[in-house]
Amino acid sequence: MDKFYVDPIASGGKFRLLEQSDLPTPDPDLQFKIVIVGDSGCGKTSLLSSYIRGSFPTEYEPTIFENHRAFLQDSTKQHILTVDLWDTAGQEDYERLRRLSYQDSNLIILAYSLAAKDSLLNIPEVWAPEILGFCDKTPIVLVGLKSDVAKKQVTPAEAYNVAKSIGAVAHIECSAKQMYNVDQLFNSCVNVVYNKHQAASRETARDSKRFSKGHFRGASAVHAAPSMSSKDSRDDSCCTIV
Repeated sequence: MDKFYVDPIASGGKFRLLEQSDLPTPDPDLQFKIVIVGDSGCGKTSLLSSYIRGSFPTEYEPTIFENHRAFLQDSTKQHILTVDLWDTAGQEDYERLRRLSYQDSNLIILAYSLAAKDSLLNIPEVWAPEILGFCDKTPIVLVGLKSDVAKKQVTPAEAYNVAKSIGAVAHIECSAKQMYNVDQLFNSCVNVVYNKHQAASRETARDSKRFSKGHFRGASAVHAAPSMSSKDSRDDSCCTIV
């Protein structure tokens, strides 16, 4: 069985992380928020650091709350996306603070460690219910971290079953330490939010077009109505349509 899968909505182009010094004007309509959650110590902060800074942190620093703003350019170089990546604490002590981060999120990265089976078991028991309680319409990408460990404690079948049970649009294994599948993971995440945005924009355009056509037909019908003479108007004043 494959170690990961990606649904069509998470497929598409590649996105290049831009340096601040080379930043063109971002598209104001393409701003997204991605939140990462999961057990404490599963590797969430290291994943974001490896992606944003291009280097793996040498020391473990527990995160309470942190966010990173990234600017990404699509492969056609037509769009600049602004993506806010929100890192969260997995400890119960910070549950109330963490729950505030779900507001207005466009995607949730739900992380577990391939070196700790309990972190996967907590996905359907702890994390999925929490996410569904605060943002039940927000898509989820399940990621297995620390794929570089010598002996994995989670089998591909176990992870696949959990991913499907929570309705994840993708499941990917990666290693922040070795930069394995890190870019693929974030490409999939950004494709989800970008594809959903584009689909919503097309639907809005269709609705607007349908409304405009309907309004035009209605207006035409009014103008096409036969005119009445002054005498007819006086005689039928009780049922004149204004």
